[in-house]
Amino acid sequence: ASGKQASGKHYGVYSCEGCKGFFKRTVRKDLTYACREERSCTIDKRQRNRCQYCRYQKCLTMGMKSDLTMGMKS
Repeated sequence: ASGKQASGKHYGVYSCEGCKGFFKRTVRKDLTYACREERSCTIDKRQRNRCQYCRYQKCLTMGMKSDLTMGMKS
């Protein structure tokens, strides 16, 4: 989702370790985010941490599945 090189398939899609961890934390802790802009922030290698709302939405759009985070050790 962030544009970094994928380390493998995580939660149904190929993603980097950073996005894997971000997605897992968001789902397991039931976090909600708000976008300060217009819900269309650029999420790439340099700007992935600027808007958690848009980063999470991009994870979902790419196909990450929250049900796959349950019961996994890491």
